[in-house]
Formats: sequence, C-alpha cells, structure tokens
Amino acid sequence: MLTQLKSSPTHEVYALHLPQLKLRLMVPAMKLQLMSHLSDDELATYHDFTFKQPALRWLGARLSAKWLLKNHVHSHLKTHQLSLIKNNKGAPFCAVSGLPVGLSHTAELAIAALCTGTFGIDTEHQSRFNNTPAPWLTPGEQVCLSTLGKRTATQLWCIKEALYKAIGHGPFLTFCQAVSVVKWQPNNIIINNNLYTQITHWQYQAWQLHQHDILLLEPNYDASYS
Repeated sequence: MLTQLKSSPTHEVYALHLPQLKLRLMVPAMKLQLMSHLSDDELATYHDFTFKQPALRWLGARLSAKWLLKNHVHSHLKTHQLSLIKNNKGAPFCAVSGLPVGLSHTAELAIAALCTGTFGIDTEHQSRFNNTPAPWLTPGEQVCLSTLGKRTATQLWCIKEALYKAIGHGPFLTFCQAVSVVKWQPNNIIINNNLYTQITHWQYQAWQLHQHDILLLEPNYDASYS
C-alpha cells in the first residue's frame, strides 16, 4: 500500500496506493487501526466529507504525511500527534515542527514529501492529458513539447503544478501564463524571468508508479548563480 520512493540527501517522498487503502478500510479491524493515526479534529474532518472519494484522497495524503514525519523527523511522537495545518497561502505544514509538507493526490495515488528547502511536488495519472492543456501551457511550451519526443503534456503539467506550489500565489492560470519553461533537460529545467521568483534554474526528480507521473522540483542554486 505504501511505497517509499528513492530518496536523496534533500528530500523524502512516500506514495500511498488509494485502491489498496480503500480495501483495508472495508475490514473493520484494519479501519480502526488506520483511524487511530488521526487526531480527534482530523477524525471529525474525515467524517464531515459528504462523498467517499474526496475523503479517501484526504485520508491517503494525511496518512502518507504522518508516516513520513514519524519515520524521518518525529520518531518520539505518536502519529495522531502529527497534525497538518495550512498557512495563509493554503500550503500544508507540520503543526509540531513547522516543516512544510508537500502533498498531491489523484483518484488512485496520494503523495507526501519533505524537503530541506523550497520545493513543489505533483502527481498525475499518465493518461490525464491526451492533448496539450492550453491555455495553461504557453505557446513556447507547446512548441517545446512538440520537439521533445518522449516528454508528455502530463509531465509538463506536473512541472507547472510543482513550480506553483514552490513559488506561486494567486490564480493558477495567471501563474501558468506568466511562468514558462524555456529549456527542458533530463532532471533540469530553466524558466523565464518572471515576477514570482528570481530563480530560473530548477532541478527535479521524477518517478513513475501505478501509471502515474510523480515529480518533485527544487531550486538549482549552483546553476542559477554560476
């Protein structure tokens, strides 16, 4: 059910397969054990969901984050003590330590990530985009995508989502039209000069799991200031 993706000195990433979580929730003893990881407030939030699918996504992301924090930061605490809260931009972080926690989910996969610095993470099912998702991609990005054989619109979408989580604010569409990937290399991208950040060089780690693309992005400071 839970997969620890290949880590690095700067980041740790967990992925939770939601169909497997759903099956475990159907077994009363397993459901009780899983719910024991939630605080009273989180348990109330879970039961407040009207529909089961959003509740499953929320639970999968929270459990991934709690197990990640427990195993790599707060081994002395119980998982129900490791709650997540949001800052004024809506970004999640650990209520105990203040560490930012990256979250992303689809109908089938929930992702949680920790990183030592600025970062963003996103996951999408590989079949999400059969065509280029204009207007979220700039004309230059659409041309770039057409010249890169094995790169997909879904992967570029993940890059834009991860960039937004790292440096963005305001409407996502406005951000996507202002921030453009001008060069896309294996494990590295360069973005245009823009009003959101002075950092133009970024490095990324990409994984594929359960027919999903997963991408974590962080600044490449060495390249930016070389």
